[in-house]
Amino acid sequence: MKPRRNLKTTDDILRQYRSGYRDFARSIVEAGNFSKRQLSDANFDGANLTGCNFSGASLKRGNFNATILHNASFKGADLSRATLTGADLRGADLRQVNLNGADLRYANLEGVVLAGANISGANFDGANLKDANLKDTNPGRLWWKANLDEARLDGTILPDGTVFGQPATKPE
Repeated sequence: MKPRRNLKTTDDILRQYRSGYRDFARSIVEAGNFSKRQLSDANFDGANLTGCNFSGASLKRGNFNATILHNASFKGADLSRATLTGADLRGADLRQVNLNGADLRYANLEGVVLAGANISGANFDGANLKDANLKDTNPGRLWWKANLDEARLDGTILPDGTVFGQPATKPE
């Protein structure tokens, strides 16, 4: 059996980060706890971070391109200007997350709850937002910059509570 060379612990990542190392590309961290940690500018390109807890963490300008983030918790995290292009976030908790200026092109956000998140200036071009909950999100003054071109929105709950793709009900 071949050893899993990129398997790391939370302590490994945090120790290396504190020493100035920022490149954790293709790392595998199983259910790590990074809650309330400082990981700005970290590179997790192509990593597998399934089930990790990033609640309240600072992940500004982080690189999560093509990263597997199934069932990860980002509640209250700062992902402003982070790159999540092609990331798989199915089952992730993104409530009250700051995604201001984040790049989520082609990310899989199917069924994700973004309630209370700041999505001002985020780019969702080509993202899968099927059955996502955007209720009470803060699109900011620059809602038009939240690029939803080609985004799949079937069943998505929009910031005002409207369910996208369902016919409006007529008042009686």
